[in-house]
Amino acid sequence: MNPTKKKKLRKRSTPGERIVSLCFCVSIVSLGAFTLVRQGLSIFSPAAEKSAVVAGHEMEQAKKEEEKGEGANGMQKFLNGFSENIPGKEEGAKFTTKLTNAFSGNTFIESTRVLLGKDGWLFYKATDDGDPVSDFQGVNRYAESDMAAIAAKLCVERDAIEAKGVQFGILSIPNKASVYPELMPATITRDNDVSRTDELFDYLAKNTDLHVVNAKNSLMDERQNHQLYYSTDTHFNAIGEFVTAMDVLKLFGQPADSLKNVKFNELYNNYAGDLALLCDMQSEFAQDTFYELDPSSENPEAKSTKNVLIIGDSFGERLVNTLDEYYGDVTYVNIWSFTPDMIDELHPDIVLWECAERYTDRLNWVSLI
Repeated sequence: MNPTKKKKLRKRSTPGERIVSLCFCVSIVSLGAFTLVRQGLSIFSPAAEKSAVVAGHEMEQAKKEEEKGEGANGMQKFLNGFSENIPGKEEGAKFTTKLTNAFSGNTFIESTRVLLGKDGWLFYKATDDGDPVSDFQGVNRYAESDMAAIAAKLCVERDAIEAKGVQFGILSIPNKASVYPELMPATITRDNDVSRTDELFDYLAKNTDLHVVNAKNSLMDERQNHQLYYSTDTHFNAIGEFVTAMDVLKLFGQPADSLKNVKFNELYNNYAGDLALLCDMQSEFAQDTFYELDPSSENPEAKSTKNVLIIGDSFGERLVNTLDEYYGDVTYVNIWSFTPDMIDELHPDIVLWECAERYTDRLNWVSLI
């Protein structure tokens, strides 16, 4: 005798549950449709005019992807555009960042661009704007043949610029993590504490007659005496800027001022830098002291009337504040906005190519001539 099988009764959803399900389905379909419309309109809309800086960064990223064999095909570009056009994506990411920070007891933030280190220090971790984490880990290296090729290229550029009667030098400014490695999260380990930038500038100093300086050395010497970088910003503060500026003076044979003698005025104590802004947590990380060099404390004997043209990135732009106190006139031009005829137009006595550590590879493929 076969046992009787009980038929399972399927629970019918209530009208309220059906309404919720319907609303959910409509919202998902609407979001997808709206995103497709935005993506479609973007194809036919005239492209917005890009600044030279934005265009330069895009070119740099495309070159990096090409070298890795990761260039996006047509379908991939469409999918990338689709994800970029999802309404509320940026707001959702910022909300997630704040939520993870709150639930972790201020020990972690979910962000594609910002890393929360020890003692509330923020570090830059994006890979589409340099690769500072790989720099810190020491996993991206140059072969000696690469360094020889870079050296030869830079010597050609130096010769062309100095033929105009101008002094030429190259300055490297370290990533914050290179100066404060102990404040990086313990989960980020290092294969080598000597970076490719350290090796390249040592190579250039030993094997060429180029005027080069890696500001990391001076900054490491002073880091025990002063805080040199903002905890919430990628950049150095006014004290770190001063230390770096004095390296520039010495690079071109000018006597440097003394950090022991100059004074810095505290303007305010609740500065939140660009990294706090990137994760929309300015109020949570309003913790830095903002300093300004006191001009009355500067040594007049360390000053020059020479004019300087700085070609570089955002570090070079900030460096103008201090160098302008020690030179006749200092002009900054972003690397992507620079054209060789600017040297003839501005008539500088000195051309300084400033390059943040995460942009070191620009010395390899960006040309100044």
